[in-house]
Amino acid sequence: MNQYELNKKIEAFIKEKDSKKENYSQKDIAFIQQYEGDGGQGSKGATGEGLLYEFYTPEYIVELMWKLAMRHGFDAKGNILEPSLATGRFFAPAPFKERCYGFEINPITKRIAEITYPDAHIYQGYFETAFLEPPRFTQRLKNKLTWLEGYPFSLVIGNPPYGKYKNKYSSYFPRPKMHQIELFFMYYGLKLLRPGGLLVYLTSSNFMRNGISYQGEKMEIQDIADFVDAYRLPPVFKASQVPTDILVFRRKANA
Repeated sequence: MNQYELNKKIEAFIKEKDSKKENYSQKDIAFIQQYEGDGGQGSKGATGEGLLYEFYTPEYIVELMWKLAMRHGFDAKGNILEPSLATGRFFAPAPFKERCYGFEINPITKRIAEITYPDAHIYQGYFETAFLEPPRFTQRLKNKLTWLEGYPFSLVIGNPPYGKYKNKYSSYFPRPKMHQIELFFMYYGLKLLRPGGLLVYLTSSNFMRNGISYQGEKMEIQDIADFVDAYRLPPVFKASQVPTDILVFRRKANA
């Protein structure tokens, strides 16, 4: 059974369990946590935008990123945000799941995260909606940064999508202009941190390797955060050879 076939089996399993309103055992949760994104699964039958964005972080990388967060001062007492949580792997090491907040656009993976971490605060939708007026999300908030109850956060951690920034909400964020979606996730993730809070991302190596490309976006990030650590990784995703880095930023006290 390939990963795409396993994904479909897990989707059917969840649909049946939910239709019968049955509880999930720990064995069930271990099974549904085998779900992977559609990234790299086009030849197996997967379709949609997930082909470009859904590459899920291996557990050993999640653990490494949490160790870096602790090394750089996260004290495990503040609130945690994962802006593109998939099945919620970045919540696993969190000491207090009720302090975890996350966004996910895929209803299947959002449901898996809900089942696995019932005490977490999980929203189905794009990360951009954190900065838009609910419930319709058709305009920017006017008098505050976000409606999220967990704001400001002590830690923003995750594996944001990579690539050109153009989606159904990108036109709401003309300034500062972010040409790459990972840069959007960096800048606005940092905006949601308390002073001294940490952002730890697994992201494309392009951020470190592209020289003066996207210099404007990098200057905007520099204005609000210090770049404190980085690690170049070998390919880590099952279905991609995209080079990646772990980046660590700290929100400036006076930004």
